[in-house]
Amino acid sequence: MKYSTILLAAGKGSRTNLDYNKVFYHLDTERTVLDTSLSLFLKDPDCTQIIIVCAPYELDEVQSLYSQYPQVEFAQGGETRQASVYNGLKKVCENHVFIHDAARPFLKPYLIEQLKKTLETENACLLMIPSTDTVKIVEAGYVIKTLTRDQVYRAQTPQCFKTELIRKCHEKAVTAKKTATDDAQLVEWYGKTPIRIVYGDEENTKITLPSDLSNS
Repeated sequence: MKYSTILLAAGKGSRTNLDYNKVFYHLDTERTVLDTSLSLFLKDPDCTQIIIVCAPYELDEVQSLYSQYPQVEFAQGGETRQASVYNGLKKVCENHVFIHDAARPFLKPYLIEQLKKTLETENACLLMIPSTDTVKIVEAGYVIKTLTRDQVYRAQTPQCFKTELIRKCHEKAVTAKKTATDDAQLVEWYGKTPIRIVYGDEENTKITLPSDLSNS
């Protein structure tokens, strides 16, 4: 199944205490976070298009690093993650799209294969991990209720969709001036289609805090 990938790399990495974008952090002497995330999709012959969404002030640098790859294109990030995805969606040419955080460089190839297989029969799917913790709803500093743990999952990326579906959901969100926590939530609001979960991997973590850098 051929697909496009939107690789989100427009963050600032402020919570990692770095003074630069965390996607440029070196995981080893040769590879940055962005190098590693990008390579996963460059190695998949089914991924015919990779759109790196980056901050406008980093666009020239990112283009200089990756323009040698014919399947790689570039888009400017927006003021929010949702706006950045929408900018990337405007360039997608395949009928299916993966939306992935570049700050998740530990994604495993077998998960990409499972997501592709799921998209053969579903309009939307995403990686999720069952919660091992008890999760409670809190308001004004007080516990309101406890959620049933076997119904609570943690969302990861990639989140994968029929391109027409997720593009229309983003367009409706722009019109309604609503911001979701992730792309799957937009489908919950506007898609009128079930979203299939694919069990993710605990190692598919997002680099967010300084401890994530020390563990990488």
